[in-house]
Amino acid sequence: MSDVQSRGRRLFGPGTTVADLKAYMAPFVDRLGYKFNTEEAFVEEVLESELEILEETGDIYCPCRARTGDAKEDAKIVCPCIPFFRDQFAGLKKCWCGLFILEEIEDGGELLGVMEEPQGDVEVPAFLARDVAPGQIRHVKIGKRDVAVANVDGDFFALSNVCRHAFGPLGEGFMDEHVVMCPWHGWRYDVRDGTTDHPNADVRTYDVVVRDGAVFVVVGARAG
Repeated sequence: MSDVQSRGRRLFGPGTTVADLKAYMAPFVDRLGYKFNTEEAFVEEVLESELEILEETGDIYCPCRARTGDAKEDAKIVCPCIPFFRDQFAGLKKCWCGLFILEEIEDGGELLGVMEEPQGDVEVPAFLARDVAPGQIRHVKIGKRDVAVANVDGDFFALSNVCRHAFGPLGEGFMDEHVVMCPWHGWRYDVRDGTTDHPNADVRTYDVVVRDGAVFVVVGARAG
């Protein structure tokens, strides 16, 4: 049985073009703080490769990463795979192959072939500020970190997404000014410093930077 038959579902049908992929991907990666590489010929080449992979497998897997055969794991390398590797790509300022680069990069050609991540803190784009209204909170996956980012009257704060009581998702909680209430049992955390009234149950916080309408969470660069 072919990959296409075994998957059973496919987003892009026969006759999909490079222009179709661009039109579909661009609005999504924009919300993540990225854009297509400024090297247009390179973009065309990569997307043509993805069309070949699409014909073979039924999905647009990254052309520079090997598939494992495990559907769950391989879903992490379907292009655009930015959400699964936010911290690593932010450090590189691009995705692995360089198809997408950070919005702030002017010359994507300078990043082609670069695979060494910098040491120290990395500003990881989380979302556009306009996408999370005041009084709202959102879960963001950053590498292995689960982070909740809250908008309090236009100021953004980030803290661990995991409640220390029963591991409830704070990013799905209820905001009351600077306090988020866990949606499972109502434990309360101050989003500014991660503190709670319960002993030995404070959670970690992260610095947040807002620049050019985008929200960045500052994390330590991971190795490898």
